[in-house]
Amino acid sequence: MLTELKISAIIILLLNGFIIDKLHAQTAFEYHDAKEFLIIGRGFQNSGYSRLPVGDKEKLRPEVWNLSLHSSGIAIRFTTNASTIDLKWKTGANSHFPHAAETLIKGVDLYGIQNGKWFFAGVGKPYDPVYNQYTLVKGMDTTTKEFMLYLPMYETVDSVFIGVEPGAEIRKPSESGFRKLKPIVFYGTSITQGASAMRPGMAYTSLIERHLNIETINLGFSGNGKLEKELGEIMAKIDASCYVIDCGGNLTPALALERTVSFIKYLRQKAAAVPILLVENIFFTHGRFNNSIWPTIDSVNAAFKDAFATLKKQGMEGLYYLPAEKLIGTDGEGTVDGAHLTDVGFMRIADEMEIQLRKILKL
Repeated sequence: MLTELKISAIIILLLNGFIIDKLHAQTAFEYHDAKEFLIIGRGFQNSGYSRLPVGDKEKLRPEVWNLSLHSSGIAIRFTTNASTIDLKWKTGANSHFPHAAETLIKGVDLYGIQNGKWFFAGVGKPYDPVYNQYTLVKGMDTTTKEFMLYLPMYETVDSVFIGVEPGAEIRKPSESGFRKLKPIVFYGTSITQGASAMRPGMAYTSLIERHLNIETINLGFSGNGKLEKELGEIMAKIDASCYVIDCGGNLTPALALERTVSFIKYLRQKAAAVPILLVENIFFTHGRFNNSIWPTIDSVNAAFKDAFATLKKQGMEGLYYLPAEKLIGTDGEGTVDGAHLTDVGFMRIADEMEIQLRKILKL
């Protein structure tokens, strides 16, 4: 009797092992290097997921160069008829911020398009400091759909592999899917880079990209958007439909006075026909109680106003100006710490920028 029980137990174990192995086989994914598909949001044909030309490293301060290695604003477009989309991605290990979610810093963000409009499909949560795997969406029907995968905003990205079930088709889209316009290039601060949205798709550059259906290039450098001539030179290499300058948060009043006119003149000289939108510094919300904050912002914005007036008086065409008053609302609820924006703040500033960009680009 004991022997029969042992044999039965062995058979059950073997059967369970077979079933488990079978289930694993059925749910295994075939992974495809994301570089096989359409990479957008990258102004230069680098081999990886960085944002500035490799050859310009020596021209830049190390702080700017190191931030340019973050994949901020870069996304992968692909089509698939898979019912499930899985992802493996590798990032650097060091980025952590007390005012930002890991889903923004190291996570990925998937959107799908339906009837010409982009909708959130899934987020990749980073549980490991470097190597992550996450199922972004499952349970879909197997009609062919187009997706856009935003990469991490505050981390380097070494590799990205998109997984679908065996036999499913995944390929590069036949067209970009965007309007037949050149990309909009944004140069700015940590806010431009994406701090502190909950996930990459909620940065204002990402929101504008989906709402206007125009590719955007994110040249936001946390703490280092300082109107340096070298960045003007690099921006001018990108064949753009518009340049947006949003550097107020990283400028002292003195730097704003010193650099705004010369930076815009240099950019206009290098890219004569491209419209330029100069954006005022938002009013940091804790300035309602900290009496030293808003006077400094007023001084920076006054320098911007003077620069704009001077350049227009000198006859510069294609230069536009966006005041700060409406950018993030007046209720004080648009930031996480007074300066860096929540999703609410990003949606508000994106809406205001879109109004101006639609006028500039005649959309």
